[in-house]
Amino acid sequence: MKVLFTIAIFLSSFSLQALTLDGVEIRNVIAATANAPELQLKGASIRRAYAIVDTYVGQLYVENAELDAEALIAANEARRMVFHVVSNRVSARRFTNAINEGLSINISPEQMADIKPRVERLVDLFDHKFVKGTIGYIQWYPKTQMSHIVIDGVEKGSVPGKDLNDAMLKIWIGDHPVSERFKREVLGLSEPDYDEDEEDDDDDF
Repeated sequence: MKVLFTIAIFLSSFSLQALTLDGVEIRNVIAATANAPELQLKGASIRRAYAIVDTYVGQLYVENAELDAEALIAANEARRMVFHVVSNRVSARRFTNAINEGLSINISPEQMADIKPRVERLVDLFDHKFVKGTIGYIQWYPKTQMSHIVIDGVEKGSVPGKDLNDAMLKIWIGDHPVSERFKREVLGLSEPDYDEDEEDDDDDF
């Protein structure tokens, strides 16, 4: 009980202090809308390419911040993965390559074959010139069973299926995430570390 209380205090303190990361202001709460309830910040992290270049600040918002990675993926609850680009090195091509590679190591070939047409649709929606300051996100809406893609405040479109959204989320918090550091931090398990020595993968996303 004492350990759980200590962890709760740590996470609460981190949430209150995590207002700015790499110059990016991070909201602790996303207000409720007609299609989604209020979302809480689970955690945030800086995604690095080649272990030294910051590419974007990732932020994960969820309905229930007490759930772990496996439970978050399984739960049919609203969630939003935000990407705030902090580099001009991010490109649509790199994004596409990283998505396909991330999916291939986190889901089975059969699952990949089933969602492939929808993955292509989602990637097409991200066909955008990413520059420093670009903000994009993927949000799951249980009411409509759709993943909505928004870039710089403009909704680009939506793609159906929780299986697709689950697979996408696994890229960042699954068994084989883009980096273990990034996974820990967007899950709120540790504070973002600017000086983390752990090497990230080369792909920007």
